[in-house]
Amino acid sequence: LENLRHAIALDPLNLNGLANLAEAYIYAGQYSQSIEQSKKVLEIDPTFSNAYTLLGFAYFVDGKAEPWLDNWEKAATLNGDAEGLARVKAARQEYPESGYRGAVKRYAEAQEEQSKRIYIDPAMIAVNYAAIGEKDKAFACLEKAFAEKSSWLLYLKAFPSFASLRSDPRYADLLHRMGLPL
Repeated sequence: LENLRHAIALDPLNLNGLANLAEAYIYAGQYSQSIEQSKKVLEIDPTFSNAYTLLGFAYFVDGKAEPWLDNWEKAATLNGDAEGLARVKAARQEYPESGYRGAVKRYAEAQEEQSKRIYIDPAMIAVNYAAIGEKDKAFACLEKAFAEKSSWLLYLKAFPSFASLRSDPRYADLLHRMGLPL
């Protein structure tokens, strides 16, 4: 965080640097700071889609479905991502009946459905299942990600949703096979 703040002091209008700080706040568990930082980015450029993605992630890991989905919808719209919009729509439809947990589960199911015809990193699907405590599904996705050498596995120890998996022996085994310390 200190290095990112220093980089921003040197180049205060660098949107990528500002967004990197917002992302780092998520991994540090400082969701309100991430939200504030993402909003600063959007004040400079309201079309910077990555800021909406990060803002949505901060709300997602904080368990706030409506702003999570609102921001991911904005990011998908700006990126022309029809598949992302379809996932958000599916989660929104589930939310009134099943709440946050149901929306996240429906989002993950939509990812799995779409992954039959387009590539969706299985580690990203695992994030969603881990967030709602569906450990078996999360580990199944992580095993697939491991087999595919997913770059998203780099976040296994950092992304907040995976914290729910850390007490499971499968987590330690996966880290061991990846050559990472527990």
